[in-house]
Amino acid sequence: MTPVMMRAGGTAATLALAVSGGAYAAVNASGTDVRPLSETQTQLRAIGAQSESATAQTASLTVSGAQSQVSTVTEDVEQPYETVEERTDTLLEGETQVKTAGVNGVVRTTYQVTTTDGTETSREVLSQVTVSQKVDEVVLVGTGTAATTAGLAAAGTDAASAQAIARSMLSSYGWGDEQFSCLVNLWTRESRWNYQAQNSSSGAYGIPQALPGSKMASAGSDWASNPATQITWGLGYISGRYGSPCGAWAHSQSVGWY
Repeated sequence: MTPVMMRAGGTAATLALAVSGGAYAAVNASGTDVRPLSETQTQLRAIGAQSESATAQTASLTVSGAQSQVSTVTEDVEQPYETVEERTDTLLEGETQVKTAGVNGVVRTTYQVTTTDGTETSREVLSQVTVSQKVDEVVLVGTGTAATTAGLAAAGTDAASAQAIARSMLSSYGWGDEQFSCLVNLWTRESRWNYQAQNSSSGAYGIPQALPGSKMASAGSDWASNPATQITWGLGYISGRYGSPCGAWAHSQSVGWY
C-alpha cells in the first residue's frame, strides 16, 4: 500500500494492486473519514474490470464450421430377369423356342441423404417398394427326334388327337381344365383344329390361324405340316399376348379375332 496523501478538504487512501499482469488502483476518499478499501471491495473492483475485458473479447469471436444438409432422394433400379430352360420332345433336339418373354422388374428405393460441404457422408434407406415384378424368360429346348415329332404330327391330324397334344402341353404353362376348355372353344372357332386350315381371304394358316403362317417357323421348320409345331407356337403366342387361353377367348368373343 502506498503512503496516505493529504490534500485540502479530505484525505485519499490509495491501494495499488497487480493482478494477472494488469494494474488496478483502489481509492477511498470521503471528507475527513480516511480509510483504505477493504480486501473484498478491492477484489470486486478487479473482477468487474476483468469481466468487461472478457465480454469485449467474446464479442469479436467468429464461429465457423462444416455446413451439413439432409435431403430425400428416390431412385428406380431395374431388376434383370433370368432365363429358365424347359426341355420338350415336341421340338427337335437343338431347336429352341421362347415360351415366355422376359421382362425386367423395377424396384424404387427412397433414401435420406446427408451431405457435408457438398460431399455425401451418409445414406439411410427409408422405404423400398417393387414398382413392377420381373418376369423370367422361359425357353423351350428341344429333345425330340424325327421319329417322335413325326409321331406327334400323325397323331394330330384329327381334332381329338390335336386337342390331346394341346392338353399335354398346358401343364408346362400352369394351366388346367378351365384353360383347356377355353382353348378348345377358341381354336374350334378359328380352324376346327385342322392343321391344314387356311383362310382364303387373310391367308391365316393352321390350327391357331397364324397370320402369316410362316410365323410358326419359330417353333419348327415343319410348321406347315406338323400339328404339334403349330400348337406349340399357338400356346406361346397366347401366353405372351393374352396371358392365358381364357384371356384370348374373351378377346375373341369381344371382337371376333385374337
